[in-house]
Parts: sequence; structure tokens; C-alpha cells
Amino acid sequence: MTETLSAPVRLRRREPVPARRPWTEAPAGHIAGPARGAAALLGAELEELTRDELIALVPEPWLFDRMVPSGLFSKLLRQGLTVRVLHGPARPGDPAPFPALTRLGTAAPTTFSLPYPVIVRDRSVLYMPHPDPRHPMAGRLAPQPHVVAARSLAVAFDLAWAAACGQPPNSPPPGQVTAEQREILQVLSNGVTDDHAAAQLHMSRRTFARRVAALMESLGATSRFQVGVQAARRGLV
Repeated sequence: MTETLSAPVRLRRREPVPARRPWTEAPAGHIAGPARGAAALLGAELEELTRDELIALVPEPWLFDRMVPSGLFSKLLRQGLTVRVLHGPARPGDPAPFPALTRLGTAAPTTFSLPYPVIVRDRSVLYMPHPDPRHPMAGRLAPQPHVVAARSLAVAFDLAWAAACGQPPNSPPPGQVTAEQREILQVLSNGVTDDHAAAQLHMSRRTFARRVAALMESLGATSRFQVGVQAARRGLV
């Protein structure tokens, strides 16, 4: 019996694919079709659902442009909403980021490094990329179900904004109230107890009482009844 020998099979070694940063997959200035569609959907959602305030932490402005449609922040400002952007530096040779917002005083450079791009809508909805760089949503901003985290980030944003702009923290422009104070006015107008109001706003009763006292001072009111009167006169509720 004759034995037949076949040629040895050579197995090719598969080289590992290097991990890439989730928001640097496409060349600068290029937005792929799916990314462009995701940015358009995000812009439509933010434009439709934002009631009072939109804040954004932008580590790399030239890459952030792939995640949101151009002109979104300016459009929200024209609708009378509050928009603030804290951003990292521009690339060498590039113009300063967000020039229109900077002229309006609604964008400022950060005094610290930012790990991820983040948007917080109305201090209750958090948008950020998926933390796993291999996830399909790693390079896109998607809503995350973390109300407490959104509120905490908004408070941290206020402190960072004050430091960047040289302003006292939690000081709204004259004649205006913050988005958080609008929420407090809303729950006060519903006539609920302090315990119920604090639970609705995801804060302790003591914190709620302090925020109400600060709101009364902002409106020049000496009682909660006067807070309601001043808020109604200014169209805040």
C-alpha cells in the first residue's frame, strides 16, 4: 500500500487589530454616512426636547463636530434657551473653537483636561459615548439613563464654568434664574411637600431647602408665596 503525503498547511498568523480611540476613526474633516446620520438624529432630538438648558464638555472640538450637526448650539440660542460650552484647545494652526459662541459669552476654554465629550440636557439627561471603544456607539453621543449622574455633572459644570469665566459659582445673569431654579419653581408651583419635591429633584430635603432659600434671594422674595408671585410676573412658570 502506497502512502500519499500532502503538502504541509501553513497557518498565517492573524495580527491583532490595534485599538483606536472611539471618536478618531475617520480622517479629520471627514464624516462618514452613518456618523452623519447619527449626528443629525441627535441634533433633531436635542432641538425638540431641550426645554431650558444645554451644556457641553468638549475635549477635542475638531472631533466633536462629527457628533453634533453644525450650528445646533446657535440655533438653540436663537430659541431663547441657555447654552454653555466648555472646550479644550484647538489644534496647532486651527482657529479658536466655537468663535460665535465665544463672542456671545456662551463658550469658554477649560482650565483642566476633559476625558470624554459630554452633553447634559436640562440637567436630567446625559449624552456621552459608550465607554467600550469596540461598541458600535463608542464614537457617537447617546442618551444614558443616569439622572443622578446628569445632575452631578451639571453641578460640576457650573463650578468649572465659574472658574473658566472668573465668575462666582451659581450666579445667573441679572434678572434670570438657572435651569435648576426653574425646576424648583415648577415643583413649588405644583404645591407638593418639601419631601416630595426633593425626591422629584433627586436631592436631599436639606439641599432642597438651601436651594429654595437661594432662589428667594435671587428673586428678592421673603416668602414662598412671593417667590410664586415674582416667578409669575417674570414668566418663569
